[in-house]
Amino acid sequence: MTWREMSVEELIALKKVALIDVRSPCEYSVENIPGAVNVPLFTDHEREMIGTIYATEGELVARRRALRILGPKISDLVEEIVQHRQSGAPLVIHCWRGGLRSESVASCLSIIGVDSWRLTGGYKAWRRHVVADFEAEVFQFEALVLDGLTGSGKTELLQALEDAGEPVLDLEALAGHRGSVFGALGLGAQPTQKNFEAKLWNKLRSFKSKYLFIEAESRKVGNLRVPDFLYKRIQEGKRILVEGSLTVRARRILGEYASGGDSGPDSQVLSDAMAALALIKDRISGEKVKVIMEMVERGDFQDAVQILLTDYYDPLYRRNMDRPALLTVNSDKREECLKQLLELAGELN
Repeated sequence: MTWREMSVEELIALKKVALIDVRSPCEYSVENIPGAVNVPLFTDHEREMIGTIYATEGELVARRRALRILGPKISDLVEEIVQHRQSGAPLVIHCWRGGLRSESVASCLSIIGVDSWRLTGGYKAWRRHVVADFEAEVFQFEALVLDGLTGSGKTELLQALEDAGEPVLDLEALAGHRGSVFGALGLGAQPTQKNFEAKLWNKLRSFKSKYLFIEAESRKVGNLRVPDFLYKRIQEGKRILVEGSLTVRARRILGEYASGGDSGPDSQVLSDAMAALALIKDRISGEKVKVIMEMVERGDFQDAVQILLTDYYDPLYRRNMDRPALLTVNSDKREECLKQLLELAGELN
């Protein structure tokens, strides 16, 4: 057996693939192809050292050092890669740009009789394809945009719609952020911009319908920028206004953030929330911030959230909610609200 080349277009067309990324761990963490498994040829330190030798002593010396590093561990690396094989799935190896790293691994696999492919152009070629798809706006769909004040249950409705089999693009889930100054509370670090776009591209290509449900988002979700074509599609989509009472909205937000259960947010979330309050002091009076902090210290979380809604979030969001709505629903009556949205989807099918 021998290894062969596989283009990005051929890779994308596969329904099933065992994709192995042999770049170093730090390269993989910053940007990777969804579904790829990282089996690094070199550690981050080894890669850095080889790069330094290449720059100071030349290519030949760097290659010889790389070979000495790789020799003792190549057997274990190949064995790990072989374990990721799947029945009926081509084994595809890639590195940064389809160079020596992927070639050496594919060659070793060939020597032991394992059939494999090398991704032509590596990750770099795949990334170019993603960017080109975004720029060409190849994803054709009409956006049904859930819009409404904070806490109106838009994310909750998106989850219910997805559970019902509707096409849903949840940008906040992909971005690991709820899209506001308090949006990171209780969540981990956001993905990198390139990994966010990779997950977004992968999700978009899975849709087959002519419409999808999406939440109204600004140009950025946390630190991540929404691609221009998608932001434009959100702005031009059919707007669905989601309303809800202040009490229910505050309760919903508290439930979402309160990882401490009935006792309210845990200590880390409370600490982060206090720090976030300082970021909005130019939009809400110092006296109000003081009142909110005192409420939180007393454990009056519901009242604190309601003040945040009426004095900060609602005025901020209402400025961008002047477009006419195709449909208005009330999320306080969740089942009725969901029924209306499903009926609208039925009319579009």
